Order: sequence, then structure tokens, then C-alpha cells
Amino acid sequence: MLVPPVYRRWVTCPEPRPQAKLRLFCFHFAGGDASVFRLWARQLPASIEVCPIELPGRATRRTEPPITRFPELLDKLAGMMLPFVKQMPFAFFGHSFGGVTAFELARWLRRQGGPLPAHLFLSASPAMHIRQGPPARLSHLPDKEFLKEVATRFGTPLEVLYSEDFRLGVLPALRTDALVGESYQYAPEPPLDVPISSFGAWQDPEVSHEEANSWRLQTTARFQLRMFQGSHLFLSTERPRIYKAMLEDLAPQFQ
Repeated sequence: MLVPPVYRRWVTCPEPRPQAKLRLFCFHFAGGDASVFRLWARQLPASIEVCPIELPGRATRRTEPPITRFPELLDKLAGMMLPFVKQMPFAFFGHSFGGVTAFELARWLRRQGGPLPAHLFLSASPAMHIRQGPPARLSHLPDKEFLKEVATRFGTPLEVLYSEDFRLGVLPALRTDALVGESYQYAPEPPLDVPISSFGAWQDPEVSHEEANSWRLQTTARFQLRMFQGSHLFLSTERPRIYKAMLEDLAPQFQ
């Protein structure tokens, strides 16, 4: 099935693999973009086609107006992904708030009677059902205070955050994603009948072991908790071990 080009602005595919058995949709962390997963498309086995999500207002879509409210973003993104999820088995991988997005997309598909992912990989992402009250607001802060709070919450060095490259290239998208996160509200629904793997890091100041482990309550299928070394952004430093864990967790379904 041919997919119109507008959909491919949202769902990128750096290395198409027509013979793949699984399509892996990847959702970046706040302030990130699809390039975070560039190496994944080259380094994962040929049986997996990697499709990173690119949101408006950043990277290749920098000139497009960003979406700042989660409900609007979810509906728009889900609509753009529908043609792709109907083509072959698929899984979701999301890091940080990308994990929340992946989880809510799976629930959106269930509500619509659509196909469900074969697996959910939720990395450095808190199980939102155990967090009390609205998320802490950051978006209203001036740049300096905003970045200090980001450094405290996510462990990113201030010298990186204060650099000109970061201020020009990442800060606008990070502020947009802060607004998206602040507009998110968890609503109780029955657990998904989808296997979930939760990846956490021992030194992550933002997501505790308990919060990573609590994703087990959101599935009636298999659950696996894996803890890695590093802080909140362990995605790059632990990449080989993340690959290994993902392939192990997918094996029962794709032997």
C-alpha cells in the first residue's frame, strides 16, 4: 500500500527493509528528534525495520508549527501511523516521555479497534498511574532557570545545556515538549494484552526503580524489567545492551 508523502514526514524509515518481520517505531525523549535512532536502523538485524518518529517543529520539520498539547499530538500522530501499523507486525520503543507516548498510542489503537503492537519497550519512562497530581511545570520558566531544572531532573551537565548549539538547536523543541508533558493526564483503563519491557537506569534521578517496575500493572501479558548503568539519558551509552535485551524479549514471538 502506497503511503502519501505527508505521512512519511511523521514516520521516517532511514533504511527500508521490505523483507523485515517486524517494524519498530521509535519515540524520542523530550527535545530530541528522529536522528536519535539513526544508528539503530543500521545496527539492528535485517529482520527489523526501524521507523523513528519525527514530530513537527524540529530537525527536518523545523519550519512547521509545533504541537504543544498532548491530546492533539496523540490524535494527529496516531492518524499518521495507522497506514504503517496495518502493513506488518510492529513494536513500539519509547524513551522518557517517548515511552508515555508509545503507551498511550497502544491504548489509542485498542480504543479504535486497531492492531496492537507485538511488544512495548518503555525506557527511562515512569509508569504514570503511580504518580500523584499534575506534572511539575517547567515551560513558564526563563531559559536559565528552565535549564537548571532540566539539569537537576535529568542529570544533563549544565555546560551542555548552556552551549550555543543546544540553545539554538534543542531548546525550542525541549520547551515545546515541556508543554506537551504538562498537558498530559493519565486516565485509568484496563491493562493491555501486550508484552511490556521496562528499561530503567540505576542512577536515573527522574525515574525510580519502583516507577519503572510498576509498568507490570499495565499488562496482562509478559513483563520484563531490566536495569542498566547510567543516568536518565542512558540510551546512547547502553545501546549494545539495549539491543541485546530487545532481541531477547522479542524472541518468544519471532522465533
